[in-house]
Amino acid sequence: MVLVLILVLISYLKKIGIGKEFVLALIRGFIQIMLLALVLEYIFAAPDWYIYVLLLLFVMAVMAAHTSSRRAKHIRNGFNISLQSILAGTSVSLITLAITGMMPMRPEFIIPLSGMAFGNSMKICSLTLDRVSAEIKANRLKIEAALALGANSSEAMAPYSIHSVRAAMIPTIDTMKTLGVITIPGVMAGMLMGGVSPVLAAEYQVLIFIMMATTGIITTVYAVSLARKSIFTPAHQLME
Repeated sequence: MVLVLILVLISYLKKIGIGKEFVLALIRGFIQIMLLALVLEYIFAAPDWYIYVLLLLFVMAVMAAHTSSRRAKHIRNGFNISLQSILAGTSVSLITLAITGMMPMRPEFIIPLSGMAFGNSMKICSLTLDRVSAEIKANRLKIEAALALGANSSEAMAPYSIHSVRAAMIPTIDTMKTLGVITIPGVMAGMLMGGVSPVLAAEYQVLIFIMMATTGIITTVYAVSLARKSIFTPAHQLME
């Protein structure tokens, strides 16, 4: 509360105007996180917890796709593209962690790791679709010229697809470059506070970042591929 008061006071004195918005966001976030805590308390103790976990994962996927699709206003079937891309990226990573035993099949492991995977996939999908829209808008004449010279939609979009994938992956790569130098990531910090060995905490944090990077690259490549099919007609013509 002291930190909240400091923020509100600075906002008021400097006439920034975010004090009220911040307090309302804090109240909303607090209520949401406490409701989640109550739901998790119930799921962890339930004998048929796997049913609730599947339901929770479904809700995560739908909400992530809905949020990401807002960045695809100029792309048809934005929600379907986002949902399929997010599910593709997260499924491969989570199934791999489960098969290798790095994600024990218990709700206290499945839910947090899935949440991180879905959240990262959502952000990368949003960046991808936003960049694809911008690339199409900025290079429409070049794309149409390539099509007129005999290129198909995949060939005409190739350089802009690569730009979109790279742009979407930049935040993840930059975060990995500064891992342990600028910040101690949340998972490692939480494990350290819980008394876990720093080496084990570091290993698990690296595992999570690799999971996020793998989830991200699958999501962005899949999103670009689906977006291209939505942008072009079956005759490889660029839609209005």
